Amino acid sequence: MFGLSWLRQLGEEATSLFRRLFEEGLAEGPRAAEPLAGDDPQRYFHPAALAKIGHSPLLARVVVEGFLNGLHQSPFHGFSVEFAEHREYVPGDDPRYVDWALYARTDHHYIKRFEEETNLRCYLLLDASASMGFGTGATTKWDYACFLASCLAYLMVRQQDAVGLSLVGNKPGFFVPPRCRRTHLRQLMATMIRSQPAGTTNLAAALRGVVRKMQRRGLVVLISDLVDDPQETLKAIKLLAGHRHEVLVFHIQDETELEFSFTSPALFTDLETGEELEVDPQTARARYMEEAAAHREFFRRGLARLGIDYQLVDTRQSYDRALSAYLDRRTRSRR
Repeated sequence: MFGLSWLRQLGEEATSLFRRLFEEGLAEGPRAAEPLAGDDPQRYFHPAALAKIGHSPLLARVVVEGFLNGLHQSPFHGFSVEFAEHREYVPGDDPRYVDWALYARTDHHYIKRFEEETNLRCYLLLDASASMGFGTGATTKWDYACFLASCLAYLMVRQQDAVGLSLVGNKPGFFVPPRCRRTHLRQLMATMIRSQPAGTTNLAAALRGVVRKMQRRGLVVLISDLVDDPQETLKAIKLLAGHRHEVLVFHIQDETELEFSFTSPALFTDLETGEELEVDPQTARARYMEEAAAHREFFRRGLARLGIDYQLVDTRQSYDRALSAYLDRRTRSRR
């Protein structure tokens, strides 16, 4: 049971958060995804709007609960529950849960009751190398990845699934073992808030190091910009699958990495090495776009051969699309 001090802190946090939401006018923010049912929950999904607020366990809850409400009659409905028992129907119950086969036998309406599954252990692997600090819009790749990880963590804890976190980049970073308590979310988010992207990338070595800490097999969600040797990175991801983990990769990209929308000559600086290079975008764009597309296609094809889901994520993309990708993976894996 939570103590009174924790409840008081949560109440103060809620008051402060929703005051900021109101002041920022997020209901008028931009929107890229399809409209959802319910009381306009998608107003909280856009990264540019949420970047004004900052990370918060409560805000992650607002986004996930609004997303789940918006699913309504989607194929994801009921993805995390198993049948437990019947109870008699009362006015106001959702008719979708009426057991019509039982009604045919008894001439009485009964509702199916469900219990949540608790057999999943999830590991969130968050790339904390310096390249993740890049961003030309309101949200850097790191900010987007942290909030996406927060939403996924809340969603899994809500399902009674255990979730842990590891920061990866040059080497395995701080590792938070999986737990399914709601208070555990604060520890995960505190780890992300205290950390900043830094250092060069050796994603392959980091993944090989963290796999030794995963004592039980489960779902591994890698959130990274995949800026590293693609061959070695793919081998390391294959190692995760080889330990019988189910793997899902979110490839985080800034809009300029996808479109190379620079127009005038500029000095480009490597965030990881400090190396500088003067580039004329007009002459470099065609080659850049070709090589960037080949890099993404390499991972898409290579991961598909391993039975691993690859999800390209634009940092302008609303969070509900990324959450849908996760739920789609979970739904198909449980069939």
